[in-house]
Amino acid sequence: MEKFTKISLLLDIYGNLLKGRRREVINLHYNEDYSLTEIAEIFNITKQGVRDFLLKGEKELLDYEESLGILANKFEMDEILSKIIESNDINFIKSSLKKLIYYQKE
Repeated sequence: MEKFTKISLLLDIYGNLLKGRRREVINLHYNEDYSLTEIAEIFNITKQGVRDFLLKGEKELLDYEESLGILANKFEMDEILSKIIESNDINFIKSSLKKLIYYQKE
């Protein structure tokens, strides 16, 4: 998955866990498509300061995902649901639904 997309998704999931300005800077860059220069002007900081906020925020989001795995679990569940939709095998559908209900990794 592309880094830009992954960070944006992680921000949706874990964004409220980030400190205020860090969350705002990452949101402006990844979701609102602001440049480092534009963000620097908004917060009256240097481009390097913006870059530092981004790097620390990205690391924090990736650490949360590594510990909690919510995004990975979502993709795994989406894959199971896609297979259920395509299947005509009632036994497969039942066992897959049980995996989703009790969330048992394969």
